[in-house]
Amino acid sequence: MGESVAISLAVKRAVRYDIIQSILRHYECPPSCQSHCCSKGQIHMFEDELKVLSSLDPARAGKICNDATSPSLYLMQAPCSFLNDTGRCHVYERRPTVCGLYPFKVNTSGSTIGLQPCPVGFLIIRDFASWVIDTLSKSDISSGERSRLIGEWQKNVESYELELSEFHSKPVLLEMQIPYEDLEMLSMFLASRKLPAEN
Repeated sequence: MGESVAISLAVKRAVRYDIIQSILRHYECPPSCQSHCCSKGQIHMFEDELKVLSSLDPARAGKICNDATSPSLYLMQAPCSFLNDTGRCHVYERRPTVCGLYPFKVNTSGSTIGLQPCPVGFLIIRDFASWVIDTLSKSDISSGERSRLIGEWQKNVESYELELSEFHSKPVLLEMQIPYEDLEMLSMFLASRKLPAEN
């Protein structure tokens, strides 16, 4: 295995990529999204991912260059050259790690992952808050403390809803930080809502 492949696999393990994929399976980007993440932001990738894209379509991959600030990464300035005529990803099944994570975004904390309130990100934020509120409602903390914490989470959802309303115009968005350890619980919570009710 090449060094670049080993690095990208290590990053995927560190950020719980497989769990994030299991979360994202419950959502779909709406047409109103307009591929904002692919058409407005910078897209970073590892060398092995660049090689995959180059083998799929050398002409489109020609827009990818070395990232001057991070020698081990490559960069494609938006809009992504792999968007098709309908604004969807031409290489979706082979897309780079950063694309597969979005609206989750890696940060430097080492213990949390950011979640942007794009149209899908806000739905995840709302569902994460539902899981937290559901967990709090079953906890053995005092009723006053429970009410206070639930109220705080409801206000959090309202603040991210405001961020969503400004998603296409605001240059910097407030991201929710989700502890890595909570990702699997969120995935299980989402899966449990899909189960048929028992008679």
